[in-house]
Amino acid sequence: MEKKALFPILFLFTIFLGMTLVSAVQIEINSNYSAGENFIAKISGNFYTPLLKSNIYIYREESYISFEPCSLETLEGDYYFYCSIPLYREPGNYSIQMKGVKYYSGVSWSEENITKEFVITNKKAFAKISPPISVPKDYYYNLTLVNFETKRIDVEYGLEGTTTKMVSLKEGETKNVTLKTFGGDKFENILFTYGNETYSSLVYSKLTEIPIENQTFPLDENSEEIIPPVEENSQNETKSFWEILFGTPAPKNNSTTNETINKIEENLSIKNESVPQEENTIQTCEELNLLICADTEECDGTLVDGLNAQCCKGNCIVKEPSSSPWTTVGWVLIGVTAIFLIWFFKMKFSRTQMTSGGFFKK
Repeated sequence: MEKKALFPILFLFTIFLGMTLVSAVQIEINSNYSAGENFIAKISGNFYTPLLKSNIYIYREESYISFEPCSLETLEGDYYFYCSIPLYREPGNYSIQMKGVKYYSGVSWSEENITKEFVITNKKAFAKISPPISVPKDYYYNLTLVNFETKRIDVEYGLEGTTTKMVSLKEGETKNVTLKTFGGDKFENILFTYGNETYSSLVYSKLTEIPIENQTFPLDENSEEIIPPVEENSQNETKSFWEILFGTPAPKNNSTTNETINKIEENLSIKNESVPQEENTIQTCEELNLLICADTEECDGTLVDGLNAQCCKGNCIVKEPSSSPWTTVGWVLIGVTAIFLIWFFKMKFSRTQMTSGGFFKK
């Protein structure tokens, strides 16, 4: 009888413990960051009133500091607080704290402060990647890179799980890179790699019904075969924030129907020339190894549009002075004036000779 009486108690205790764990507010962040790296915190829970940016604080040990500018977004029912860690922040122990907010914890409402600790190491990110989180309004969007190194760097970038591209940045240079989203209400992790370091930017796509011919399908690691995305009614679930940002493996499902494969093959056989290509990103004249002619020079070859100016595919030569209609009119006036002066002095000289010769002498 005593054992049977314990079962309901243990059952109720388990339910109470589960409600406590699920209902409490959770802050998910990395354990350590580099100076200049993107800081992203996912905050989930049942709040009495909406969470505000003014409720979130950053501390170094016991001292309040700021990572501004920071932003707060609501995506898929969770809050995302993000900013870029300033380069001047010293290495040490830091924490993110949530204050002045009422939330549901266990079986009651609570206003207790919530703290999550992290560390800023003595490493510096090779570049600033902004924004840390973006919600593009079109399938093509830009992310901005700023080179933090004191030399030229070649950064490899691309959507995680797809083929990557390369962008070169001079010391201190700022450059945009264009990417394309899959669409479909999900997170996409964009990776940027230089040497042995990799940093990321998170993209949340709210766009739906992207045309198949405009999609960029991931490639199989062991072959060049294109792997199409799984239909929405399949059992493959979208990656969560935690799986994308912190590397938790997600279950794989490689099953696709023959109908889907045939449809994709038919669409891939039709080339859409109107789709903009990322390879056509405009480069500077220096990157194209072309000349920029001065104002007093002209190109004897073909002009090519560059990022910073019109580039000369040929040689720059000095401009020849061009004759205008006003120049011709000027020379005509000078000629007419000269002829008039010659006639005037000739006539005056002839009359002087006639007078001195005695025509009127008595």
